[in-house]
Amino acid sequence: IKQLNFFKIYNRWGELVFETANIKEGWDGTFKGQKQPIETYVWQAEVKTYAKDETKNTIFKKGVLKLFR
Repeated sequence: IKQLNFFKIYNRWGELVFETANIKEGWDGTFKGQKQPIETYVWQAEVKTYAKDETKNTIFKKGVLKLFR
């Protein structure tokens, strides 16, 4: 990975609860200073790679995660 364009986490209502472009930063399970409930969340990430082909050097992935405490 050359660069993290974005990493986003959404709750079940589609509300953005976390966003960063810093590859060393992660979500601590809070939103606006409040611990979020044990729930399923959706994540999205987009990165730039070192691929020389401009059409293949951006990768987008998404998935779900389960927050446990």
